[in-house]
Amino acid sequence: MKKFLFFSALAALLIGCKGQNAPEQVQAVQFKVSTFTQTTEPIGAPAIHRSPILDDEGGTALTDLFVFDGTTQLAHQTSDAQDFGTVVLNLTHGNHNLSFILTRSTGITVENGVMTFTSVRSTFGKLLALNVTASTGAQDLTLDRISGQLQLTINDAFPTTANEIEFVVNPRYSQLNVTNLQGVNGDEWYQRVSCTAKQGQSGVQYTFNTICPSLTDEYTADVTINIYNAGGSVIYTVTIDDVRFAANTKTLLSGNLFTTPSASVGVNTSWNSNIVGTW
Repeated sequence: MKKFLFFSALAALLIGCKGQNAPEQVQAVQFKVSTFTQTTEPIGAPAIHRSPILDDEGGTALTDLFVFDGTTQLAHQTSDAQDFGTVVLNLTHGNHNLSFILTRSTGITVENGVMTFTSVRSTFGKLLALNVTASTGAQDLTLDRISGQLQLTINDAFPTTANEIEFVVNPRYSQLNVTNLQGVNGDEWYQRVSCTAKQGQSGVQYTFNTICPSLTDEYTADVTINIYNAGGSVIYTVTIDDVRFAANTKTLLSGNLFTTPSASVGVNTSWNSNIVGTW
């Protein structure tokens, strides 16, 4: 009897352990970034090609593809991979909240679900809620641009006294919440560069990208332009308050900096609700 009870207890223990340690079912799912949306709305990007994957800014190659499930990074693929744009993930059966981020931004780090860029450039993204089962097959994805862009055009000619130009945008977003593709932790941003090569030129254009704190709503920021002489003193300055920014949208600002400020309002119909400001 004791022997029977011993084996019965052992069998029950083994059955219990087997139930506890039963592995979760896993499905290999292929995700293929095959094309960008081709419409006359946001940034009308061209069809994508396998290695390199190009954006529409002069056919510049995108460089990094990230995949997250919530805040957990599942994959990071770079453009030197032969299969760049195709990712196979082993996902457990059940619901997953996936986010795909494709960018050519530089200085990328990820911590606690926040992606930080030292230089924000064209960035595309896609959120995908996926219930994985044994029948889940390959997924073709279209990524949309989530970055916004500021284009500054200085209409009048740079004088010979112009040595450096400084741009201040407050706030500007260079961090991205990977779970919702929204910009976080906006802060005052500066960039100061030489402009001696621009002396005598008019219609000079500068372009900057930003991550937006909403994929659907506009936000505003103050933009300042300072011109320094060779001695390091500000000799020309202009500030444009409450400049409107939006994801997947160009904000076009133009005006005079060295003479009486003036500008006009226009709409670039190849973009999604382009934002135009004046100073």
